[in-house]
Amino acid sequence: MIKNEGNVKNFWNGFIAGSLVAGACLYVLGTKNGRNGLQTLLDFSENLDTNIHKLIKQTQLNGVKKQSKDKLTSFETVSTVLEKIRHVSKRA
Repeated sequence: MIKNEGNVKNFWNGFIAGSLVAGACLYVLGTKNGRNGLQTLLDFSENLDTNIHKLIKQTQLNGVKKQSKDKLTSFETVSTVLEKIRHVSKRA
């Protein structure tokens, strides 16, 4: 008889993926910190179009100011955008 060992690997991959998803759901729904984070994310996503426009506008203004001083690296640009997202999501 031929053994089909491919299904065993797929089972464990699925089991691990399911465990990670279940753990993330339990954290988000089961802890106060997770619920607060989910609420912040939902508040930010409700006005996503205006928030994105504000972020782009602020980033462009900051980019022009920084470019006159020194050259921007891609890391600085990404970190600036992430900072703006955090700032806007805290105000919302």
